[in-house]
Amino acid sequence: MADLSLALSSVALAASVVALLRSRSSAAPPEDTTREVRRITGNLESELRAELDLTRRMLAEVARGSGITPEAIMEGQLWRDVDVAEALPMATDPSVTLVDVRTPAETRAGYIPGAKLIPMDELDERKDEIPRNGRVLIYCAMGGRSAAACEGLSREGWSGLMNLTGGIGAWNGPLERR
Repeated sequence: MADLSLALSSVALAASVVALLRSRSSAAPPEDTTREVRRITGNLESELRAELDLTRRMLAEVARGSGITPEAIMEGQLWRDVDVAEALPMATDPSVTLVDVRTPAETRAGYIPGAKLIPMDELDERKDEIPRNGRVLIYCAMGGRSAAACEGLSREGWSGLMNLTGGIGAWNGPLERR
């Protein structure tokens, strides 16, 4: 339903742009107007394809039984938040990859044992160290950067991502220090 609304809105926007450009057409040659309309509609098409891809991936997650919540679906979010109570057993589960996206200075104060230390500013270069499919718990200091990491990775095709709400600040489990 949201995709249909987005598509209709995009078509209406494109029609408005065409009308606006036509009203200004006395100043611009027709080929410039046509080129501009093609550019705008191409951008809209790309956005619609990205949204459709996201919707398909969400449906696939639901079909897999991933536990994606209705709220996450409504927000277009392919990852989920987990609290400390849910995350504690994950810290010792070998099937879960832990990723700390804090800075090296922050991790010196302590990190969850076994976590991969991949600072947020290195995530693009090092994202291949994170499994594309599987269970991945990402955390930072308070939960904001890790949510952004989950969002970015999920948009690039990663699944099974979880964000530790409250970050390491909420963690009451074991810590390792360097």
